Amino acid sequence: MINNTLKLMSMVVVLVIAGCEYLEPPITGGGQDEPQNAEPSGLSCTAQQEEEDYEIYPMTNDGYRIGDVMPYFEPNSGEIFIYYLKDIWDDTNHERHPWYGFTTTDFYDYQPVCTDASLVSSDQGCDQDFAIGTGSVFKHNNQYFAYYTGHNPNYPSGCVSKKEGIMLATSSWPNEEFVRDTTFTTIYAPSGLSFDEQDNFRDPFVFEDTQNSEYVMLVSARKDVSGTWKGVIAKYVSTNLMNWTYDGVLYDGGNDAFFMMECAEVFEMNGTYYLLFSDIDSKYVYYRKASSLDGPWQKPVGPDRFEGKGIYAAKTVADGYDRYLLGWTHVNVNHTDSSASAWGGNMVVHKIYQTANGDLAVTIPHTLENYMGNNSYSITKNSEWGNVTNTQSGTHSYQLISPASYDMANVIFDPVMAERYEITATVNFSSSSRDFGFMIGACDGWNDLFSLRFVPDQNRFSFDKSKRPEIDQSTIPDNDVPLQLTAGVDYVVRILVENSMVVVYINDVVALSSRIYRASGTNWGIFTDHSDVTFSDIEVTTP
Repeated sequence: MINNTLKLMSMVVVLVIAGCEYLEPPITGGGQDEPQNAEPSGLSCTAQQEEEDYEIYPMTNDGYRIGDVMPYFEPNSGEIFIYYLKDIWDDTNHERHPWYGFTTTDFYDYQPVCTDASLVSSDQGCDQDFAIGTGSVFKHNNQYFAYYTGHNPNYPSGCVSKKEGIMLATSSWPNEEFVRDTTFTTIYAPSGLSFDEQDNFRDPFVFEDTQNSEYVMLVSARKDVSGTWKGVIAKYVSTNLMNWTYDGVLYDGGNDAFFMMECAEVFEMNGTYYLLFSDIDSKYVYYRKASSLDGPWQKPVGPDRFEGKGIYAAKTVADGYDRYLLGWTHVNVNHTDSSASAWGGNMVVHKIYQTANGDLAVTIPHTLENYMGNNSYSITKNSEWGNVTNTQSGTHSYQLISPASYDMANVIFDPVMAERYEITATVNFSSSSRDFGFMIGACDGWNDLFSLRFVPDQNRFSFDKSKRPEIDQSTIPDNDVPLQLTAGVDYVVRILVENSMVVVYINDVVALSSRIYRASGTNWGIFTDHSDVTFSDIEVTTP
């Protein structure tokens, strides 16, 4: 048996040389039962400088953040047009949250819609659209209608009586600039019906209700509902896309009192209607179900969200075959893991589909799956600790056992030196009284690491930046998604990394998008804590 004091001293030396913070390793059982361990060597855990070179999770080509997305599918060209709010406030060029856009057919090759903006704000300080916000694009008779939020930050003033209203711009082709339609009467919150009439009236979404031969517009608003101020989704109807009539509240949140249900959308799949909205407080995207547009809108059988707070203002688009969910993942102030999140960031796309019970689930788009799996990348094991067994020779397949006598077991791998890559593995646990999962930016294998972890007794998968000693059952995760976890079940995990973007898919059911500046060019690995888990067929691929 190696003297424990000498072992600790050697590990301190190694970690100091590596430039990583050293924290005390887990207490082992000692004696003849102590496993044989390889100590970490030359670990890299420092966050890399943020890059602007994104392909699968795009930013703008000039480094600006992407905000709320407004996708539209053009059947004539087979392209998906993705308009978005660009996080720019340029008074000189009158671009106050202008619309820009991409086109794509595969979700990894993105081309700009226009050389310049698709929709810009007014240069007149008294115009309602002195700044602009989110909306939607609708095609009718070869004309493209861009309904948008007119937002005037000068409210209140002598010439501006409302902060937000719904406006219209049009074009003859989706890659041309939208021009404000001056004949369209700006829509404001209904008067005398207990709405917030000055503010919080935005995000128009327009679609056709073929059953009732009319067009429908959804607007995010606030209203006094039975003595409680709540976020509501207002409904307007029209027969000509120009004249709109208020038609009541589509959804008031039910028993939930959301402050604002932003970027609401309705779509239909196989006879079921789905309502999506983004909660401005929690930053989660929720959904409800109904058998008709008239409701009642009810929560699904399972969880009412399939992602974490790493995707916001999500909208969907169908290309005739599949439906996709698009949103944005925030950047952090100063591009550090310790700083607060900021508005806007990178765009993320999931394929969204209907399960057997009518609930919704998400997975990776098949084009992106094929693109990321083109080339195999050789994985190098750096070290292991605890009760670790290679379960299949010639593969990176391991059983990790961490009973109470061994606080953690882990395997650490060398960094993947690629701008974008995918980690895949199949995870199966036979028992767990705490957690297990993947280490990102591993400064060591037991304390100073970021974790993507399964938490069986809470039925969730989470991302945590807290160091291991700070994590317990009461820890509020940095990001999480509900996931039913059952012993003996295989969980197929895909982890897509592009610079600081990390997107996880599990069993083609849920996803978790996160900003992790420590993800690129650092050591990573697998771990268990008070669990018996098998990680099979760990592989890394690149485009």
